[in-house]
Amino acid sequence: MLADEPKRDRQADAAQARKIETPEDAKRLLMNILGGGAARADSDDRRGPNDRRDSNDRSEPRRRRDDSRPRYRPSFEEVGRTQQDRDRAVSIIVDRFQGRVPQAAPSGNVYRERRIFETTETQRRTQFYDGNRRVIRYSSMQEIPPIIVASQELNRVQLLPQSQSTYRVMPQAAQQERYRNDIPASYTSGDAYAVSYSVDPDSAISTDAILFRQGSTDFADAYSYDLVIDMANAMKAPALANDTFVIEGHASAEGDYGQNLQLSQERAERISRELVYHGVNAERLMPVGYGEAEASSPADANEAARRLDRRVVVFRMR
Repeated sequence: MLADEPKRDRQADAAQARKIETPEDAKRLLMNILGGGAARADSDDRRGPNDRRDSNDRSEPRRRRDDSRPRYRPSFEEVGRTQQDRDRAVSIIVDRFQGRVPQAAPSGNVYRERRIFETTETQRRTQFYDGNRRVIRYSSMQEIPPIIVASQELNRVQLLPQSQSTYRVMPQAAQQERYRNDIPASYTSGDAYAVSYSVDPDSAISTDAILFRQGSTDFADAYSYDLVIDMANAMKAPALANDTFVIEGHASAEGDYGQNLQLSQERAERISRELVYHGVNAERLMPVGYGEAEASSPADANEAARRLDRRVVVFRMR
């Protein structure tokens, strides 16, 4: 369960994104990438009784391998957690998504996982424009992930050439230990694009405890997978039923900027697929990879510092 599906044909996804004309087209692509019964039903309904799906055809929603797999959750022994730990984590996430400070554990009840879903560092590490807008930049239209193109059709994001965007790259703030890593010029000039969207800054949760295998979208351990299930259970809370969420993947600064951007996008999509598998509607999710754009430690920093930059941040969208 820790391993991801076979790698998607992102060129085929991009081709479908270019054909989007209606919100229904956008939803279909969204569900194709993240999963969801509605997309599969739509796909099956459009094929005639004598039609066969070409195994190389990625233009329609593919049947996920989890259609037949049993519902899985790691055992308490695998993850070193109790049901109390899980319930407490879900409660913290629900409170935070609603903009509330999580309630303290009852007297005498020692909660062992206080830093799993960190909130105090989020404001320091996260860059907002106009108070509540998040901005990620791409070097060209071709680099923009298909799921972001679909999200534009659903009016979740604003997508503009960087030259037309009012959101300029903020200056470095080394004195605050923020944004030490310069964004390459190709991401701020020429054919660059800026994608922005609105969030509730007070709803943020952040964790560096969801780990992936190096260069991969496979979860590193059962503990990481267990935390994703906590997020899914929180998102299914009745109080959040009408809310949508952005799942941001962030990377540390070592390696190639463009490759880090793509890998963080793929990891955000992996988390989103598992949220869907555990009962969250795909239409409520928007995965966005930031790569190293908001890394606060340079590539030559020690591992302890760089590890904090490898994090997942989730916001409730406005």
